[in-house]
Amino acid sequence: MRAVPLILAALRRLAGSAGLLIGASFIIYMTVRLAPGDAVDAISPMGTPPEVKAQLAAEFGLDRDPVTGYFAWLARSAVGDFGESLVFSPGESVMAVALPAFKRTVLLSGLTLLAALVLGLGLAILLGEPGPRQQVLTAPAYVLTAAPSFVVAVLFAQGMNWFVQAFVEQGGYETPPWFPIPIYSESLMPYVFAGFAMLAGDGLFMDWFNTLRAELLSLKQAQFITAVRAKGARTVGHIARNLVVPVLSGFSARLPLVLGSVVIVEYIFTLDGAGYVLLEASRARDFPMVVGLSVLFTATIIVVSLIADLVRALIDPREVARGG
Repeated sequence: MRAVPLILAALRRLAGSAGLLIGASFIIYMTVRLAPGDAVDAISPMGTPPEVKAQLAAEFGLDRDPVTGYFAWLARSAVGDFGESLVFSPGESVMAVALPAFKRTVLLSGLTLLAALVLGLGLAILLGEPGPRQQVLTAPAYVLTAAPSFVVAVLFAQGMNWFVQAFVEQGGYETPPWFPIPIYSESLMPYVFAGFAMLAGDGLFMDWFNTLRAELLSLKQAQFITAVRAKGARTVGHIARNLVVPVLSGFSARLPLVLGSVVIVEYIFTLDGAGYVLLEASRARDFPMVVGLSVLFTATIIVVSLIADLVRALIDPREVARGG
């Protein structure tokens, strides 16, 4: 009988997520449409006749008022048609350009969050309960990871350039293909550098560490763990199972932070991800590309949060009992 309330809770969350995505897409569309400037002027050479501009506006749906234009866009996007790029990749489908770049961005963001989780959990297990001596280690870590990720990225890029110039070039060695930063290259190292900048910036690592250490300490002091320990059984499996819910919640809560920072960090390291494409499309006033990518970012956050909620409800029946 537990399946019925679980299905109802899943349907409620699914309906809420769909409504949230529609509302977010409306705000994104209206913000871009009402921004100063004219996308048609951006793609029209000087001296273009007014009738040609009007034809271009009609072709891309920019001749309608924003509200009517939004509902027309929503009807097309519901079947996967986000329109065609105006400037960034003229004539190409937005999804054909955006999806490959977005996959790279999601992979970079996901691996960065996973690395922060693993390192934070390892440090939390290693240090155990907080004490005065630990401040010698944790206090500098708080300071070093408090800077915004784009500041870390700039400092790291300049530091790597200096290192290669001082010790590689002057030593007579061959310079790596990614040098100097920023430069477009097929090397994986710029992605590693970007992941490090996001991991070491915005307080991400220390936030994970504090959360996981608090959860570990709370679980170790829980009554059921004390009972398991009194029976002489191993507690590792019980603690690990009870960490799944806070880890999922933490992952979904921190994803917006990482997806926000990845936009600037990708641009600093010239990565061909969705963040770089989004900034370039914004500069070129590529209206369909900006809206399409912004909606993809928003949809990813909503979907990950929905999945975390559903898994949490499956693992912890109290979520369903509370009407979540």
